Amino acid sequence: MSMHFNFFRTGLILGLTAAVALGQTPTYSIEAVAVNGIPIPNGPASKVSITHGDVVTAKVFIRNWSPNGEKLRAYQLKLDDVSYASGEQGVVQPVDLQMHPDKDPNAFIDESDPQWVHFGLGTIPITDTVSLGYRWVSVLLESIDGPISAQDGKKYSCATVNLTPSLNAKGTFTLALVEDPYITGMITSENDQIMPIEYERLTVDLDPTPKWRRMISSHPPDGAVDARSASRKRAEEDSWTTIRLTFNADPGKVAAEDFTVQDGTSSSPQIKKISTEGETLAVLLDRPIRAGAWTTITHKHSSTSTRIGRFPGDVDGNGTTDTNDLLALLDAINGVRKLPEYQFDIDGNGAPGPGDLLRLLDIISEGRVGSRTSGAGRTQP
Repeated sequence: MSMHFNFFRTGLILGLTAAVALGQTPTYSIEAVAVNGIPIPNGPASKVSITHGDVVTAKVFIRNWSPNGEKLRAYQLKLDDVSYASGEQGVVQPVDLQMHPDKDPNAFIDESDPQWVHFGLGTIPITDTVSLGYRWVSVLLESIDGPISAQDGKKYSCATVNLTPSLNAKGTFTLALVEDPYITGMITSENDQIMPIEYERLTVDLDPTPKWRRMISSHPPDGAVDARSASRKRAEEDSWTTIRLTFNADPGKVAAEDFTVQDGTSSSPQIKKISTEGETLAVLLDRPIRAGAWTTITHKHSSTSTRIGRFPGDVDGNGTTDTNDLLALLDAINGVRKLPEYQFDIDGNGAPGPGDLLRLLDIISEGRVGSRTSGAGRTQP
């Protein structure tokens, strides 16, 4: 059953403050703070560009509520559900609308947020997620504790909501609060209405470019080294040509041109084909990565990358082949150290054994060592 918060029209309102702001006007704003968990640079922002599958985390902020020294005892606000369909087509609306109003993690008042306007104070915070227009209320138990705004434009949070476009969404959407001081309003410690109030909206542009996707892991993992000997036919055939990249959201619209592949030469492998498997993207290169070098695959829009190396005999994965790799291989053969097959199977027969030791000794004695580097890399956030 939908909760009703009518106290703004009844008992809590004992009078109105017909105050004219001497400084800045009390203001509510709805602003984007992150997309797919990636904080918006220089955010919060009143405008954000996203594509299908993206999830925008938006916060409702309040500022300058004390033009005459008013203390804020209570606030109520509500999303204008009509604004969900303010674009050319489809909707941008809360994720999993009408979930579980008693436990809904999607739309909430975050009492632990230091930016929360009632942070650290005894309150009755309520969120109504059943109605199409989400509603939030917070009332101080002790009215005298109401905070005062310094009238300096500093923003304090009131509520959080996750928004996502429908599959058919198109155009520019303007997400708004219900601009009525009795529905989206503020009450002083004297139980007076704070007026006038201004309202600022959030603009969401639908853009086909997946700007907010980022790589979060890869297989082979970031920093992995293929130590198999390139002189053996099977090892050459098994050398990495397919890399699976996991993203923070559906990578279905990520294309080959969204990546760069670099190995320190002007003839790096190129992406031949990509395919999606859920949130995983399989990248097929046109040839195995180059021996004796690190190969870096970078997602250009997010600047996240993964770096994998191909250094025959480099069992310990430090980017060079030397006698320390013999010790690492012995540990792997004796079960002291667990390593992936590509790191210990030097002779390419699928199992650790004497053949790997002999092949590693040949590589070291032939002086066929991998280039010393600064070490394994990490996928950048």
